[in-house]
Amino acid sequence: MVATCEHCQAQLDQHDIGDGAAVFLTFILCFTLVPLAWVFELMAAPPLWMHGVVWTIVGLGIIGLLLPALKAYIILLEFRHRPHNMGGRED
Repeated sequence: MVATCEHCQAQLDQHDIGDGAAVFLTFILCFTLVPLAWVFELMAAPPLWMHGVVWTIVGLGIIGLLLPALKAYIILLEFRHRPHNMGGRED
């Protein structure tokens, strides 16, 4: 991550989102991929190795798409709700 925003000069290196985005995304994936895999099993009855391949690819693809956006959203929320020490607006 860059230290400052090129457009608004906000100090981005002060944000520490930790593992919150990854934990939240893990819960979402567990509640969506497990039922999808079960329905896939009932409809197609593929071999076990195909479940492993299909759901690994789907899971990693979803993580690759959603994790950066979710981390950016958490940084946005921190920036909005802690303006006094993060360089945000003084509304």
